[in-house]
Amino acid sequence: MRLELSDASIAYDDAGEGEPVVFLHGSLSADWLTPVAEALRGFRRIVIHRAGYGASEDHAGGAGVPAQAGHCAAVLAECGVPRAHVIGHSAGADVALQLAYTRPGLVGSLVLLEPALPRAEDEPASTAMPQAMAAARSGDWEGAFDAFLTGVCGPDVRKLLVSRLGERGLIDALASSRYFFTAESAAFSAWEFGPTQMRTVSAPALLLVGGMGDRLGTPHRARAAHLAVHLPHTETRILEGLSHAMPLEDPTLVARIIGEFAARHPLPGRLA
Repeated sequence: MRLELSDASIAYDDAGEGEPVVFLHGSLSADWLTPVAEALRGFRRIVIHRAGYGASEDHAGGAGVPAQAGHCAAVLAECGVPRAHVIGHSAGADVALQLAYTRPGLVGSLVLLEPALPRAEDEPASTAMPQAMAAARSGDWEGAFDAFLTGVCGPDVRKLLVSRLGERGLIDALASSRYFFTAESAAFSAWEFGPTQMRTVSAPALLLVGGMGDRLGTPHRARAAHLAVHLPHTETRILEGLSHAMPLEDPTLVARIIGEFAARHPLPGRLA
């Protein structure tokens, strides 16, 4: 399915029956959350390809967080969904937070898998992104891809992508490197989401953090803790043995957690 907007052409899948769950993937691949959506049963599953990824197009040359939240709202309107559970991974979690802030009536609950932003003052100084950006500035997009993803997901991330998404999944992710390290990174760096915005988010939120992040030196546990201080209705769960790639590492576990959290926060009325 496809929705044509003024600044983007957004592709999405809409399958299943039950309360609607929207999936907003992380950077470099439109399919980070696809195995999780496939494992989730008893829900209507709306999987969006964010602008610039997968079958979607970014006509703006760098769609920022507010614009992408608007894309998600437009897809929900197109699907006739007035309220949904929203799942976001990494950069997609930032979009989910923005949607909950600007359109609170649309968001019944949030499950956020290691949001990429905002940063925390006490987070460790990870070298993954600086090294990746240095490679990107020299035009080494594949080197940038490896520096970033091995830094936050571990050394076997390429094998993981192939095992879950096939060789095409890895090829598509590599092809997205130029877009991520130029257009998306610049657009997302302009996003401002501080304690004032966080405190207005009314939806119950579950923060999922990979326990392997401490060994890898990633900033995501600190960023989740920063969010947990200011989001009014938040739980945090550490998934030991998993990394930033958790939706591919154990999609069955992540789907079960999402289903259980959504069941504890049912949407009002009967939504098809």
